[in-house]
Amino acid sequence: MGLLDDLTSLMGNARSDAEQEQDKKAAEAEVANLDLDGIKALIAKVTALIANKSQELSSLQSKLKDLSPMDLLGGKGNDLKDKVAALLSSLASLKTKLGVYEDATQKKA
Repeated sequence: MGLLDDLTSLMGNARSDAEQEQDKKAAEAEVANLDLDGIKALIAKVTALIANKSQELSSLQSKLKDLSPMDLLGGKGNDLKDKVAALLSSLASLKTKLGVYEDATQKKA
């Protein structure tokens, strides 16, 4: 599954620094007025979202792996690759936010 891992890795790195910084600032604004319990609730919610999206990503990767080389280069492959890219972007955003939330718990503890 080396080619698929490489593809996934490349798509995961597709988020720009500006997008990551925007996610970070949005998360910081979100936790600015929350107490510790509110931040912990956000962490639980985001952790669950990450788990769900990770499972969905795994399923899509399996579907990509099962495609023939012709299908991989065709419409089916492109559709699945687009879905994988969107999921990877979403996961990266959630992980950035989770990091901010975890940092905020340390500051408010």
